[in-house]
Amino acid sequence: MSMKSILRRILRHSRFRWVRRLALLCRGLLFVGSKYKCPCCNWSLRSFVDKSSVLKKTVDGYCPRCNSKARHRRDWMYLEPRLPTGPEKLSILDVAPWWSFGKNLSRMKNIRYFGLDLDPEAPFVNIAGNLTEIPVSSSVFDAVICIHVLEHVDNDRQAMDEIFRVLKPGGWAIVTVPILPDEPTREDPSVTSPDERERMFGEKGHVRFYGMDIRNRLEAAGFCVALEPAERINEKVMRRHGLRLDENIFLCEKPQSAT
Repeated sequence: MSMKSILRRILRHSRFRWVRRLALLCRGLLFVGSKYKCPCCNWSLRSFVDKSSVLKKTVDGYCPRCNSKARHRRDWMYLEPRLPTGPEKLSILDVAPWWSFGKNLSRMKNIRYFGLDLDPEAPFVNIAGNLTEIPVSSSVFDAVICIHVLEHVDNDRQAMDEIFRVLKPGGWAIVTVPILPDEPTREDPSVTSPDERERMFGEKGHVRFYGMDIRNRLEAAGFCVALEPAERINEKVMRRHGLRLDENIFLCEKPQSAT
């Protein structure tokens, strides 16, 4: 195992959150500026950080302060207005929590936050389990956040069914995945080599590359689905927050009549 992999594993452990916090604070201070702003942590930046290096500058990479990717900044800007501001509470299931989301949502008094992951020691995880068999009762969450997870799941239709099951009637889910806008979903269960998966599906851990027909799969699970395309975002807002045109959101609502 490489030193980078060992370090990543250590920083993912809930016991070492303070190390991650300190590292992100130090890196955030190095990138203080006024050109960009991260909506997840409200840090003002001179640039974002490329994934290939902790210090290499880019216009739409990781936030040096909270480590959000462009997809998380896009989703947070969409999610935040949907969160309650009054006395009512919202129960949210966050699938494979990302640091910036887990930190924000777990601190909100009107949010009952639950993080689901296979690794019970990962930060912000309090439900250990698989997305295809979520270990909770039916109709318990008001909302589910599923950001770039389904492309890693072999049985994605079962995962969609499970998201539908654990939502309350009238509840909603935010689902995002990598998209090939001009192709149907590309998948082949016989492809198991990490290198071949990267060539065909974009990353070594992916088992498919979705097309816009993911909407059909979500609707087959019972959802009413609305597409929120990134192209609707104002160009200045896009540049200011380091967003990308390929980060589209599927808002999936469970009908009030559903059980």
